[in-house]
Amino acid sequence: MTPPDEAGTPAPPRRRSFLARRTGTDDFGIVLSLLVTAYVAFALSSDEWVEILVLVLYLFTLGLAVRTSRPMPHQKRFVRIVLVVSAVIAFVALTVLPQSVADGVLDAVVCVILMTALVVILDRILRRTAVTVQSLAGALSAYLIIGMFFASLFGVLDVLTPGPFFASGEAANARSFQYFSYTTLTTLGYGDYTAALFPGRSIATFEALVGQVFLAVLVARLVAAFHGRTEAVLPEHTE
Repeated sequence: MTPPDEAGTPAPPRRRSFLARRTGTDDFGIVLSLLVTAYVAFALSSDEWVEILVLVLYLFTLGLAVRTSRPMPHQKRFVRIVLVVSAVIAFVALTVLPQSVADGVLDAVVCVILMTALVVILDRILRRTAVTVQSLAGALSAYLIIGMFFASLFGVLDVLTPGPFFASGEAANARSFQYFSYTTLTTLGYGDYTAALFPGRSIATFEALVGQVFLAVLVARLVAAFHGRTEAVLPEHTE
């Protein structure tokens, strides 16, 4: 039953997305599915049509993240502006600018979209007082978004800095940036891909730090929420 608002009248129930109503799952589960689809798409190919497909998936991801997170009205307006401006800039870049410059612009647009989605998702997760399937899906989505954000940021650096991005001379494209980003985020450090210049090296080091801090803080927050919920459910022992 929907709780009444301050005026005493029942508040309208929150409308769920079409996919959520069809599948019976939370929107964060669908957000995670979209991110995994984008990850697999870049892992399989780095063609231009794949980049456009992934950009569309990111736009849907941001929209669903906003619906699930229930932000304030001014936050919703800001996200709408981000979505519209990002779509317009991406269209202009693909139709007017040269391919090399358009790739950098698209990567910059993706950075803005992913950062906005990350802030929205983290705000919702940190405000929750209980660990649920939805909060876990949101946490996994946030972790994937961090890797995708840095992958796009490496793409921007590749356009802005002279010379090859990788010291080994490997091809710098969406697939290699995604691989390099996640091996850095998880601190695997295989060593087959390394940044050639210090801007890329500095960002890679910062990504590794962000990955470690994110896991430490988020896991601690989820454990604390789960512990608090357990204490509320278990009865107190009396002597």
